[in-house]
Amino acid sequence: MILTKVYRNVDDIPNIGSYHIETAMVKSDDLMKNILRVKTDHGNEYGIRLEDENSILENGSAFKLDDKKLLVLSVIPDEIIVITPKDINQMGLVAHFLGNLHKPVQIKDGKISLMLDKVVVKMMKKKDIDYKIEKIKLDEPLEYLDLTK
Repeated sequence: MILTKVYRNVDDIPNIGSYHIETAMVKSDDLMKNILRVKTDHGNEYGIRLEDENSILENGSAFKLDDKKLLVLSVIPDEIIVITPKDINQMGLVAHFLGNLHKPVQIKDGKISLMLDKVVVKMMKKKDIDYKIEKIKLDEPLEYLDLTK
């Protein structure tokens, strides 16, 4: 079966208990894809080909299989570096360094998050910049900064 349209996010479905749910575990990188093949916890395989190129997949994206069945995407937790610069100077240094490495990031609440990378960890230690490594289930894929938006 090829699924072409996201129904809703599972968190936004009011009568979720009335559905039979199959869950497919996906990597956070898979959320950037418009075409994807998944295998569910029930052993079923489905193809996803989003017909609307503006549609995005996210943790909890639900597809209707029939009136009472849903396929829900669940993101596998990733090892993420969460960097907390102490001031604007450190923020500039980190942003410059990560930009030169062309790393996709998420910037939120004064913190920079990216996939675990030993080179980045080494640099944070060398420059005495606060960071921690966490297992995080990303709701959206990390992105490259797009200055055209």
